[in-house]
Amino acid sequence: MATVSRRSRQVSFIVLHQRALRVELNDYSARFLAVLLGAFPEFGERVVAGPEAGCFTAECVAPSGSTIWVTTEEFGRVTVGCGAGHAHFGGWAESVDADDFEAAVAQVRRLLGRA
Repeated sequence: MATVSRRSRQVSFIVLHQRALRVELNDYSARFLAVLLGAFPEFGERVVAGPEAGCFTAECVAPSGSTIWVTTEEFGRVTVGCGAGHAHFGGWAESVDADDFEAAVAQVRRLLGRA
């Protein structure tokens, strides 16, 4: 079970499998991480800070043996990649976060062969 809670200064705490990992996240990243971990709890142990302040990266290995990676960016965009290929979700003025989060999770699901 994973929980993500926001506190003052946008600090989020991720509690997974009886251990706590502290990662400072912006609001966008904290909200997407909650959605991602709801769909794929196994990503929780692979969350690290970066590549930008307030953002995170998580990786896992696909059934094909390729690395699947998910990152958030400080201007409100999620990138999902596998190997050298990747796709962006959000980051545009007309973006709807919930739709972008759903599309990013669907992409991860396809890459993991769980579509």
